[in-house]
Amino acid sequence: MIRGLLPRLNSTAQALWRFLCGTQIGRLTIMAIKLWPSVRMLSVVVAGLTVGCVVLAGWSGRMVFTALSPASPTGIGAGLAAGLVGLVVLELCAFTVIAGIEAGLQLAHDTGRHRIGVLLALATLLASLAAIGALPEATSLEAGGLAAFGLAGLLLLLTGWFQRRYRRPARRDFRDFHVDVVVARQFLTRALHG
Repeated sequence: MIRGLLPRLNSTAQALWRFLCGTQIGRLTIMAIKLWPSVRMLSVVVAGLTVGCVVLAGWSGRMVFTALSPASPTGIGAGLAAGLVGLVVLELCAFTVIAGIEAGLQLAHDTGRHRIGVLLALATLLASLAAIGALPEATSLEAGGLAAFGLAGLLLLLTGWFQRRYRRPARRDFRDFHVDVVVARQFLTRALHG
């Protein structure tokens, strides 16, 4: 009986693993893991976006559970609705991040490294101004202020990395921007469809 049960459990675990890897959040996580050995900064950025998707989904599920828990005496219905909303928001957020990465790579391919450097610096400046504007008078920050500070920090790190990697030809680790964009687009295609 155990010999017949082990292959079924193994087959079920493999099917569940393939299903999880096929979801948008699974693809985003795999992308962050595969980027780590070669491009660590981008791996950290993708991992940060993945964590942001998970936090947003958890917050959405919590809000739904808080709203529906008075109407559900046992809490099971509110928990199921919160879990479903959390999963939907998680997948939509991961899909949006992947679409944003694709759009960013297309923009980088079309415009070149100098214009992308300027756009990245402007985005960092705007995010920093939004983070400074989100500072409340109180000692505790709200979720919007924390998100603005996180985005500004992430863009600041990305801008510094970009300037060091692609804008200074005298550096030892200077790279060809166009070649890296083409390789990144091929990598993203393989990660999404493979």
